[in-house]
Amino acid sequence: MPDLFLCLDTATPTARVAILDGTGAVRHAAEATAERHSSHVLPLCAEALRAVGAAPADLAGIACGGGPGSFTGLRVGLSTVKGLALPTGVPLYVVSSLHALALDILAARDGGVTAVPCLDAGKGEIYVGAYVADADALVRETAADCRIAAGALAEWLVALEGPPPAVAGNGAERHAVADRIAVAGPSAVSIGRLALLQRRRGESANLRTAVPIYGRPPDITVKKKPDRR
Repeated sequence: MPDLFLCLDTATPTARVAILDGTGAVRHAAEATAERHSSHVLPLCAEALRAVGAAPADLAGIACGGGPGSFTGLRVGLSTVKGLALPTGVPLYVVSSLHALALDILAARDGGVTAVPCLDAGKGEIYVGAYVADADALVRETAADCRIAAGALAEWLVALEGPPPAVAGNGAERHAVADRIAVAGPSAVSIGRLALLQRRRGESANLRTAVPIYGRPPDITVKKKPDRR
C-alpha cells in the first residue's frame, strides 16, 4: 500500500477531511458543516479510510489543523486524530490553519499575491497573517500572525509590503471585509501538503502533549482557590 495520510481541519464550522498519498495527490476529500463537530468528524474520517481501503494502522501519518480558530472545533479535531494515532503509533503532524488557508488562497490566485488568511476569533476579532508563495516551504510569512479587531484590518493591510493582498476566510466573511475573495478553507488538502513538508524535515508532534494553537485564552477559565493562609 502506498504512503497515505489522513488530513483534517476543524478550525471553522466546516470540518474538512482528506486522504493524500506521499506525493501530495488527493485520494479522497469530504466535508461537513455544523455548529459542533463532535457528531460528524469521526464518521468523516471513517468514510475517508473506507474510500481508500485503509485502516488507521495502515497510515503513514495523520495531519491535523492546529488552529487558530474555533476552540471547540480545534479540541474535537485534535482529540479525534490523537485517538486514531495513539493506539497505532502513527506519526501526528500539527499544521497552522492560517498557513493552510494561505496556501489555499495562493492556489486560487496562482501565486502572485500576498495571501491574507482571515479566521474568525470571536469577540469582534480576527486571526490574520500574510504570506507569499515559496518554492521550498510552499508559503512564506511576510507579516507575523496576530489577532486584531476586525475594524483594524484595513489599516493592517495598508502596512503590508509586497504583492497586492488577497483576503479570504470565515473571518473576512463574518465581518464583510471589502474585496475579500471566495476560497473554501482551510482545506484538509493544504493541511496535508504542509504536513508532508514537516515529514521530510523529520518533524512530528508529540502525541501526548500536542495542543491546539488557540490564539487567545479560552473564555472559561478555572478560578483559583482563595489563599486561606
